[in-house]
Amino acid sequence: MRVSLLNVLIELEKQIKSSKNLVTKIKNLGLPRIQVEIIVELAFLRAFMAWESFLEESFIRYLVGGKLYSGHSPRRFVNPPNLGRATKIILGEGKEYIGWNSASSVIARSEIYFEAGEPYKNALIGAVRDIDNMNTIRNRIAHKSTSSRSKFNDFIRREFGYGVSGMTPGRFLLRNTISNPQINYFGYYLVIIDTAAREILFKV
Repeated sequence: MRVSLLNVLIELEKQIKSSKNLVTKIKNLGLPRIQVEIIVELAFLRAFMAWESFLEESFIRYLVGGKLYSGHSPRRFVNPPNLGRATKIILGEGKEYIGWNSASSVIARSEIYFEAGEPYKNALIGAVRDIDNMNTIRNRIAHKSTSSRSKFNDFIRREFGYGVSGMTPGRFLLRNTISNPQINYFGYYLVIIDTAAREILFKV
């Protein structure tokens, strides 16, 4: 199971690298700002979807006895015989899909199936705010609903201390962060999920 878990991380990091490279290239092409923003949004969305996939795939593999890179398996409260059965257990009766976009929900789920919620709880608990903010941005890109727009605007007000007229997810992601002007929000968020993913796999 170690190999398959490592492959799950490799797939996430491939997408993170691909998204970074795409944004770097398009920023130097002299495209209109609106086009750059749209491409940045799509690159971010693909990276976040890869993160959701990483959480789901690693969770299922740990549930059937997959090992951390240290060689230890997380202590499980259930013992499904295969990946298919593990998936059905997590889904529960009558469900075809559960979300992996909320860090708080993943932590709560991990506490149901693994002792002390590990290896997910410690890896995610310090990043809950950032990952939930990423989810707000994701939803604003993927959904044009009034709710997603309102939540995104509320997030912008919290982040900057005031509303910003005409702010789009792409425009925000290209801004440099308040805490570190040397990196934009796009790069900052990709570091967050990469770091958390590595802790989930390589936790001692």
